[in-house]
Amino acid sequence: MAELHPNLVSNSGSQQQVSLCQRFLAFFQIAANGQKSVRFISGTILIAGSFLVYLAYPLILLFLPSAASIKVAATVAAWVISWGIFSAGIYLTGPEGSARLKALWTRMTGAAIKNPDTKELPDQQR
Repeated sequence: MAELHPNLVSNSGSQQQVSLCQRFLAFFQIAANGQKSVRFISGTILIAGSFLVYLAYPLILLFLPSAASIKVAATVAAWVISWGIFSAGIYLTGPEGSARLKALWTRMTGAAIKNPDTKELPDQQR
């Protein structure tokens, strides 16, 4: 770490600060080396953010001082924007997100995933 950032080590007051800085920089180095990781993280953030529209529905329907037709139009617009953000998140998570979702589903349900080509269980699940 001293080779990459000599001022970081020499200017820090304690070893704990260096450790925190090293972990912070290591996180971004991992994300920078693997393009999928950055895409996966941003896609996951978009998916989670798309659910915030549910907080907007009561605000639109109860507190928007407009006619009922405008409230309905605003609600539909929020719904469309939410699904657009969700779809962009799904696209960004890509194959890595799909693999993680399959692993999570298998772990939660104990369901066996069959090989789509042979329709047989993998060797480890027989």
